[in-house]
Parts: sequence; structure tokens; C-alpha cells
Amino acid sequence: MSFEFTNDYAVAQKWAAYDSKVSELFDLYCPAHLFTHAARSVDSFSFTIDDNKSFGMGFGPAPYWDPTWAQCSMNRHAHLQIPANFDVDGDWDVYAINTAPFSNEKAVEEATDDEEIDAFINEYAPHSSVHAGDPESLFWGSIRSPIGELLAVGTIVRWRSVHHMFASICSAPHVRGQGVGTQLIKSMLSTVHARGVMRIGLGVFAGNAPAKALYEKVGFELLQEFRAFNQSE
Repeated sequence: MSFEFTNDYAVAQKWAAYDSKVSELFDLYCPAHLFTHAARSVDSFSFTIDDNKSFGMGFGPAPYWDPTWAQCSMNRHAHLQIPANFDVDGDWDVYAINTAPFSNEKAVEEATDDEEIDAFINEYAPHSSVHAGDPESLFWGSIRSPIGELLAVGTIVRWRSVHHMFASICSAPHVRGQGVGTQLIKSMLSTVHARGVMRIGLGVFAGNAPAKALYEKVGFELLQEFRAFNQSE
């Protein structure tokens, strides 16, 4: 297969625009100051960033696999020859949603006790990517019971690409399936819309069916299904 290459960010951004979902993901995951190069064929696209180590993302049926990558995430429906020195590191999906439809929802109650937040997510979602006090977090939303018991939390982060994402969303097991997660997300969307954020994304493990069902019920749009790879030690 024939590929075309560029180390010009503006050119790569134009190449990504062949598909609106790919374009959105390029803008989200590829900060201009970390971009190194990109490749495209007739129907596929990939890019590389350098963030202490080389990381890539690929889209389409047969994206270019860059030999410099230490980690990458590729469209998991792609037909790829995986290098022998790479291991599969799991499947994950990316969603996004416009915030304007939630502008009339009640604003979320913000949580400000870092110890309470971390104790909650460490107990119910120990693999969360963001913790209380992390500088990229804009605010922590929460849902509480009438007696003040913390039932659910989540945060909005502003990435180095300047785009926004949900992170570390979790709820107590005894309230799952009762609409608490839906209430939290809608209220957080209202709050972040009031702060001028018009669109927001999130990443979720592909096997987390309850979470995906929740996001889709709220109205999140699936942008891409990825398979992550790590170079073997």
C-alpha cells in the first residue's frame, strides 16, 4: 500500500478532515506542540506525537504502523500486521456530545473535599485516570443522598489539546441502575456548558457495557473503537 507522509501539523489536520469523526479525534488527541508526523493512504490515516515516548493513533481499514511507536491505539476493525514486539493492551471506545441540549438541567453540586473524593474513587473505581487535586481537572461533580452520603462523582478535565473530557466517573454499587449516573452526567453537562464548553468527549473501556449504555442513553455519539498496543519490554 502506498502512503503519503507529512511533518506539517496543518497538513495533517487537513488530511484528518476526510472524516468528521477522525478530524475531531485528531484535534482532541494530537496537540500541535507534540505532533511529529502523519501518514495517509486513500482510506486510512495515522499520526504520531512525542510525549517523552512516541505514541500513535490510526484510523481506517489499514493505517500506517509507524516503527517509532512505543504505544499506539488503532481502529480495532483495521486489518493490520501487528509487529511481533507489540502486545495488546485492551480495547477502548471514544464518545462525544454537544452540551447545549443540557443547558436547562440543574447545575451539578461540586465536590471540594479532596480526601473524600479520592477515598470514593479508590474504593469504587481504583483504575480511574484522574484524582482530586490533579491540575487538569476543572471541577468535581457529585450526587449525594438526602443525608449527605456521597453517591457518585466525576470530573471534567481540560487536556493539553485544550479540548475537554469527562474522567473518573463512578458511583456507589448500591445505587447503580437507579439513574444516579444519568443525573450526574446531565448536571455536569449543564455546568460545563455554562462555562462555555460546547462539546465534550470521554473514553471508556470497551467491555464496560453498563457505562456505555449509560452514555448512549444520555446521547453520547460513538466516535471510534480502538485497540491499544504496547511495545514489549
